[in-house]
Amino acid sequence: MHRSKILLTLFFIAGILKAQYLEISLRESIELALENSFTVKKYESRLKSKQAEEKKTWGNFLPSVSVEASYTHLNDDMSINLNPIKDAIISLEAASQTELQNIYNILNGLPAFNDAQKSAVRTQIASGLNSLLPPFSMTFKKQDFKTATLVGYQPIFLGGKLLAAKNYASSELKSAELELESVKNQLCYKVADAYFQVILIEEIVKTRQSVLEGIRQHKEDAWKLYKEGLISYNNYLRAEVALADAETNLLNDKNNLELALINFKQLLNIPQNAEIRLTDSLSYNDTDLRIDELKAEAFNKQPLLNIIRTKKDAARQNYNLARSEFLPKLLAFGKYEMYPEYLSSLEPRWAVGLQLNINLFNGFRSYLDLQKASYLESEVEQTMNESFQQINLWITKSYTEANNASERFKKLETDMKLAQENLRQNEKRFLNGMGTSLEVVDARLSLEKVELERTASLYQYYKSLAELFYASGDFDKFFDVWKNQELSHE
Repeated sequence: MHRSKILLTLFFIAGILKAQYLEISLRESIELALENSFTVKKYESRLKSKQAEEKKTWGNFLPSVSVEASYTHLNDDMSINLNPIKDAIISLEAASQTELQNIYNILNGLPAFNDAQKSAVRTQIASGLNSLLPPFSMTFKKQDFKTATLVGYQPIFLGGKLLAAKNYASSELKSAELELESVKNQLCYKVADAYFQVILIEEIVKTRQSVLEGIRQHKEDAWKLYKEGLISYNNYLRAEVALADAETNLLNDKNNLELALINFKQLLNIPQNAEIRLTDSLSYNDTDLRIDELKAEAFNKQPLLNIIRTKKDAARQNYNLARSEFLPKLLAFGKYEMYPEYLSSLEPRWAVGLQLNINLFNGFRSYLDLQKASYLESEVEQTMNESFQQINLWITKSYTEANNASERFKKLETDMKLAQENLRQNEKRFLNGMGTSLEVVDARLSLEKVELERTASLYQYYKSLAELFYASGDFDKFFDVWKNQELSHE
């Protein structure tokens, strides 16, 4: 990673100063791409988000404490008025005492009270009782008051919901890690393929250049022979046409090389004006790979399969989450009032307790959620089976293509020797006036065709090997093959 940062700095300097070519190997290219890729950075950010989310689920097991504050203005004071009861009690007591006083007077030989006297005595007694008794009214809540309550909740049992949520977040975190790994593997393969394409087209350009030089020399020889009257002008024209075709082919492939370099630089996320030179080259190195071992390795290491496994576990936790709705939920709570002076006599300053909730009926929603979660598990299971078959087919395809390219490259070795000898013989016959320009051009184009096919076979060989290790889920092992190629090349 440190070297990739140095390379990136050098690329920018080279882009500004238009310096000499900067050399870069395949491994360095991949390291630089992984360092600079926006896609990789996006998935790294997603991973950090999942890490934070997974940590957050631990907080569900801890108590939650909050402060609830308010200020309230009522239309009037909140009060209770029992004065009618007080008046009734005084009236009854005054009447009773008046009758007792009247009876006392009669027993002592005094005259009985008349109605006016009874009314006066009753009024006097009622007045005295009223002065002795307190008011039967009270204000228990002022018109303006404020509250500040410390409230706490502690989950005790929520039907397994908290544990399911924690496990689900862990599965999502693992899935994010595997997605990042999958993106990196995909980028490694893309960079390797782009690297091989640049090498391939560079070799094609070299071959085209060699063919162009050969045809140009042939044209000069044809002109000399024509001047000497040894060949017809038609033979010379064939050399002219062949030269024009060779120049066109070379120009097209140079443009293709420019496009390949643009694609390669874009994958590495380096300036397009940076001048680079690839230090690795394509040279054949045989490998001993077993398809059964690659398939077994893919079953355990392929990030796509492992992502589906984490999704399967997440689906199981989703089922547990739906099942928790059928179980009782128990939590403890407590509260403490921080402004007791505003409390009424009916309100406590603090309270603690337990709260139990059992869902009896909610329109079958919980049952249907449970069914949906069960079907989701089955869907993920079938996706796993389908993906495993597709990856096995992917490995088989890449393995077969690598073997076919290897065999084709080996067989073309003989064809190239024959084409070289055929060109040598036709050039010799032409210079001796026994052959035609068409025969020489055809022989040179046949040699060019074989050379291009060998180069393309070598490109397809390493491209298929890179795809094979990408499919098996362990792209780093490709560097073991590439390292052997580098050693054999040296």
